[in-house]
Amino acid sequence: MSRRPRLFGGFPDAMVIVDAQGRILQANAQALALFDQREGELNGLPVQALFPGQPVPSLDGWSRRRNQPGRCAELMASRGGSRRFRAVVAVMPIETGSDAIAAITIRDLTEAQETQFVLERGVEMLTAVISAM
Repeated sequence: MSRRPRLFGGFPDAMVIVDAQGRILQANAQALALFDQREGELNGLPVQALFPGQPVPSLDGWSRRRNQPGRCAELMASRGGSRRFRAVVAVMPIETGSDAIAAITIRDLTEAQETQFVLERGVEMLTAVISAM
């Protein structure tokens, strides 16, 4: 347990650690920033609160299947209670010996979508310029 914070902070994506009931035990700095929260504010909340009305993949019953690989899904997340954004969510069960926990990574797709749009627009413009030559 004492090594968790040091290892936990090294991930570039938002990450939360949840218990077998889906309650957030810990959130890294990236998760706090992504959901506009301060240190400790996510602790104790059900992870479902971050994705209102949508099931987090493999969360139901994952503690009974810890040897199975994690699951991924694209969900709508809620930032600050009202602002919603598309996110890729990956659930990875962690074998601890006594506790059933999982690491859940959350990646905001907004920036990726904006980058893809800019690249596609750039290709269209480049194609038009080359065609005009």
